[in-house]
Amino acid sequence: MRNRILIVIAVLASGLSGWLPAQAKELKELKVLYVGSERPEQFLPFLKQHVAQVQSRNRSGFVPADAAAFDVVLLDWPQSGEISEMRKLKSPLGRREDWNKPTVLLGSAGLNLAVSWKLKGGSGCTCMSPLAYDLRPHEIFEKPFVIDRSKSVQIPTPPDFKEEIKAAKIEVLPLVVDYQQQNRYPGWCSYSYDFAKNPDVEFFCGGVNHKTPTAAGLWRQGNLLHFGFQESPAEMSESGQYLLLNAIAYISRFTEDRPIATTPSVFAGPVARSRASILRYLRNPEYKFEWVKENVTPALWAKFESLGREKAADWVEQNGKFLHPDANQQLEMDKDLEAFGIAFDQKEFLFKAVADLRNGGPVANRAERLLHRYAPCGPAQAHPDAWTAWLKENEPYLFASDSGDYCWYVDSLAKKRGVPSSELRGPRRADSSDAVAKK
Repeated sequence: MRNRILIVIAVLASGLSGWLPAQAKELKELKVLYVGSERPEQFLPFLKQHVAQVQSRNRSGFVPADAAAFDVVLLDWPQSGEISEMRKLKSPLGRREDWNKPTVLLGSAGLNLAVSWKLKGGSGCTCMSPLAYDLRPHEIFEKPFVIDRSKSVQIPTPPDFKEEIKAAKIEVLPLVVDYQQQNRYPGWCSYSYDFAKNPDVEFFCGGVNHKTPTAAGLWRQGNLLHFGFQESPAEMSESGQYLLLNAIAYISRFTEDRPIATTPSVFAGPVARSRASILRYLRNPEYKFEWVKENVTPALWAKFESLGREKAADWVEQNGKFLHPDANQQLEMDKDLEAFGIAFDQKEFLFKAVADLRNGGPVANRAERLLHRYAPCGPAQAHPDAWTAWLKENEPYLFASDSGDYCWYVDSLAKKRGVPSSELRGPRRADSSDAVAKK
């Protein structure tokens, strides 16, 4: 009885009424499948020491049914060919909407799958060293193995970090024994500027790279864990090996969660930039003014040129909330949105648009266009009663994104559990006890 009372108290304290955390399998109980063609002999002997079962499948012959008996899949899918060919990539895991296995994406597998499935992680750099940076407070560094942060070292601040970090040195955790060795095959780091907007995404740490200190090296989206460091276990230090094993154990708990947003990759064709990125480019003296031209319409670029860089940045800071991509994925002013007066990603936008539907006349016509443009997840018809009911049902579970998509989404996991999406974050999105009971 006492244990039951403690469990109820814990649930109520966490604000997750009606949800109980699942009892996770131990690492030694997990069945792991390595899917890849290049390095099975570098992963299988190591994994056999730590998990219940491990097998491999060649990536080219893999079919999703092969993963049915396994708890976690490791996808090893290195980059190959020209960037122009990346838009033709086809996922070896099948269709995004059908894949439900917890999966660790090794190295550039995170990039390739992001391109194919339109996930987060399709924008970044193949330039990451095996030096973990900015380790966040998180259980992934604590279990089943404690990552010894005292093994961190000080290195000179990388040249590409100096715009954002003024200190002479930074602290990093080497994931290989000889971290000063040159000419390693680099890992994939993902730009993380918009991660905080997405309830299904959590950032664990970055890595030393040639772009920005905010790029993510280890992070999760839904049931996918991006392990961007390229090294195999045989090349890793104890810290690197433990981090890989912790990643496998952690993602094994996420069979219910899924990636939500549809995020086109810059490697698969033209992509609309976020509104914040335009301001970031204009404020960054390292970014040439004329480079902004390709991201905006000719009319908007002419305005920027007439204003000059500094005033153009001021203008975007004031008016950028009304920018929207045209048919060519270049940003322009959305005249409907500007007249409406509220940025599309504010909750007030939805409530005012639905109210305008009910008012009728020109404002209703404009509201219908705006809702169709920015809330495709809503009712197909423009009837105000349908939208009112939809908003009442989904309001706690809605979030918006402008990472090429410029629309609202419903967080289906939060809705299923009856927990506001703003509260269902990080480890709280792990499997519920109900999900485990159904397995």
